Amino acid sequence: MKFISCTKNKAFPFLLVDNFYTSTEQDLIWKELESYQHLFKVDTKTNGQGVATKDDKPLANLKRIYLEELYPFPDDRQHSNILTAYRKIISKEVIENYKKTTPAGKQFEITGSDCTLINYYDDSHNYGEHFDSFMHTVFVWFYKEPKRFKGGNLIFSESNETVECIHNRMLMFPSYYLHEVTEIQMEEEYKNKGLGRYCITHFYSK
Repeated sequence: MKFISCTKNKAFPFLLVDNFYTSTEQDLIWKELESYQHLFKVDTKTNGQGVATKDDKPLANLKRIYLEELYPFPDDRQHSNILTAYRKIISKEVIENYKKTTPAGKQFEITGSDCTLINYYDDSHNYGEHFDSFMHTVFVWFYKEPKRFKGGNLIFSESNETVECIHNRMLMFPSYYLHEVTEIQMEEEYKNKGLGRYCITHFYSK
């Protein structure tokens, strides 16, 4: 893992971790992602973990799966490679680096609840400016290499910072930061084949 504390803007610091998962962990995660291809659907849910809205209209144009719906009970989570591997996020090494990046990292230590969803972005998909209704947000980006799309980068609106979407990069920040995802652009031959941007999303709350 390579830790990158992004503290240029003191008001909106965030943590990046490149090469977050090992090759073995990535293989297990890909196996699970590929098994979900027939389950991804355009998300119209706007309450709870649902997509953010503006003027009662969804800000997201993407496909999504809620892992808690597939694994509703605590004992079920062991059957998900993603819900097993993600425990690395609460490792001492990650938490200590998050605390060094932002004072909010101390708050992360006392979170006791989390939920996980997977967003999939294909051609023309994007997510407009919004914030998340939780305490902390963690993204891990996956895509098949070589990358077969343009865009899909994350923008922190208030600090005017762009975070490049890189495979196996983890991004961690307080959920109240305004952020958006730029539109995905793909050549015709790559569309609708699972070759877009996967965002494994974890929300943490108290």
